[in-house]
Amino acid sequence: MDSKHQPAANTFQQKLTRYLEYNEERKAKAMLFNTNQGNLLLKVIPYLLHCNYPDLPGFVDDAECPYGIHLFNAKEFSHELFLRFFPTSTTIRTDKTSPFAEKPCIHSLKTIGSVGTIAQSAISDCDYWVSIRKEELGEKGLRLLQEKCKGIEEWALKRGSEVHFFLMDTEQTRKNNFDAETDEESAGSAIKLLLKDELFRTHILVAGKILLWWFIPPGLTEGEYRNFVHNLVSHNKLRLDHFVDLGYLSDIPKAEIFGACLWQMNKALDSPFKSVIKFAYLELLLRGEATTLPLFSNTIKCLVTYPEKLAAAEQVALDLAEIDPYILLARDIIAFYTQDKTEQKWAPLIRECLFLKTLEGVESQKNTKSGQAGHLKATMKMMHTWHLLPENFSQIPHFHEWKYKDLITFGAKVHDYLTETYKRLRVIFKSFDKNTGLTITERDISILGRKLFTFYEQKEHKIEYIRSVSRDLMAQEHLTIHITKHQGVFHYYAFQGQHDHETVKSHVDSVIKREDGLIRLVVWLLVNGILSAKTQLYLTKNFLPIDLVDIQKLTDVLIKAFPIIHFSRISPTNLLKRETVLRALVIVNFEKEPAKGSKTLKSTMVTENSYGEYFIQEYTTLIQLKNAMRTLLTQHYVSRWNNNLEIFIPAQNEQIYIKTLIEG
Repeated sequence: MDSKHQPAANTFQQKLTRYLEYNEERKAKAMLFNTNQGNLLLKVIPYLLHCNYPDLPGFVDDAECPYGIHLFNAKEFSHELFLRFFPTSTTIRTDKTSPFAEKPCIHSLKTIGSVGTIAQSAISDCDYWVSIRKEELGEKGLRLLQEKCKGIEEWALKRGSEVHFFLMDTEQTRKNNFDAETDEESAGSAIKLLLKDELFRTHILVAGKILLWWFIPPGLTEGEYRNFVHNLVSHNKLRLDHFVDLGYLSDIPKAEIFGACLWQMNKALDSPFKSVIKFAYLELLLRGEATTLPLFSNTIKCLVTYPEKLAAAEQVALDLAEIDPYILLARDIIAFYTQDKTEQKWAPLIRECLFLKTLEGVESQKNTKSGQAGHLKATMKMMHTWHLLPENFSQIPHFHEWKYKDLITFGAKVHDYLTETYKRLRVIFKSFDKNTGLTITERDISILGRKLFTFYEQKEHKIEYIRSVSRDLMAQEHLTIHITKHQGVFHYYAFQGQHDHETVKSHVDSVIKREDGLIRLVVWLLVNGILSAKTQLYLTKNFLPIDLVDIQKLTDVLIKAFPIIHFSRISPTNLLKRETVLRALVIVNFEKEPAKGSKTLKSTMVTENSYGEYFIQEYTTLIQLKNAMRTLLTQHYVSRWNNNLEIFIPAQNEQIYIKTLIEG
């Protein structure tokens, strides 16, 4: 139906019809993005939650394990799709006991985040908000359901999809006092209402009861909201057992924004350009005049179920298929920054980050058979109409071909925006009435502040993190190691791309890093995500006993010993304790100097601590190395016997002799 002729959705049935159509459009976008992944996220996973059967993922061998989704129709999961995912399962045989629960325990299953929007990409994980009633489950039931969800998560990961289930009590959610116990990564006190706002504006109903929020007019007080729900039920306009009531959300106190800013800074350490849009939303909220602020979730609600509440121009502007929570929020943010004369300089950066996030999805869709071209064309048209396309949009699609220095320049610009915005918001926050009340706890401030220090703080022997656009996106396909000697001193270079001894001279602009030690150079490249397991390494002609095989083996050992750190996933428990070394790698005599009869034995120790920091120290004698290893054992319980210490001696004539020295 053409949007210009859509009804105003005045009746409850009209609103319900519009909502269901909108939800199906969001599902269709997720399927268009990647049909196989879409089937897994929207069809297979709800089926696995709805049943408990021995040969299906997520099975818990306990008769008391709760499972099942209210209102879920297992017949919608087609026989053909079932056989595609579970060809050997006997679940659907008619001679077997039904795998479905008589009393389902999951009231509603919803995605939260980028799924079904332009921001979805192949590396996007999928978070599910699982609405339950803890009083129905009891402690054991809750534990068993968590075990079931964990099993499904592990199965999905093996199939290439990272999913997470958050078991949320409906009563706690309704009262906005849900905690972060279900997610050790988060600092729950910092986000509360904003998390609920994100759920309301981004979710897709996967299975179960519809969120009642969609049918409650915006702008009501808590009491008016309760009266409205009572009237709906008493006039038989809805069956309350077909809906889940997670409470009302009309505005948000400014006092919550500061904690959310700190939390978003933490998320930005892993992938800053993705955090720019959310951070800008926080600034948009905090710049408002009132002490409580309207939320973007209300805008989405009006577009879907309350179009009559919109201005006349908005009522005819969008078809339901065009309502994309991510791009519409970006539109409002760009408008805000464009109007603010002092902050206009940031509008181009926000456009670039939005476009990059969109391109992640486009890149991921290149392998899909159909729909990709139309999706990209429609997205580009929308972005152009709302002035969201950056001036350099023709160059951004070639992001993975950018020179390293351009990547760093862009990354620094993003970090500058985040830090400057954080400082501005902190100034605004300090002007608040002291009685307003913080919603972030001292504990969470300590956790998140510790992560910021970990990233930005400089320490002796520490490997510094670069302010990159995203460590996951910094990995290079080809890297060349070039070794030179000047006035008796060796210098080690890493070049972007494939080069030989001659071509490096004409590609000085491709230099990524210069170091005085080869091990230090390789460790720096790995810590910052530039060198990965998929990177093809090259070595130019040199006169050292080190060859490309040695460097490749060193790289393999380092990657195995130190998987890349994601700051948002560092355990809060670790951050509240004194820092300790978690694991270490010792590299001995990498330059293959004669060891027998020598007073020196060069070695390098790389350590990773509980705060997510890497350190590198060099020793010139065997005694120094043994003392350092003894300290690791006595103070941090790091040793070969505890399986958190590795020793690497590159292949050489004296390899066995050196090993005997160290173990003796």
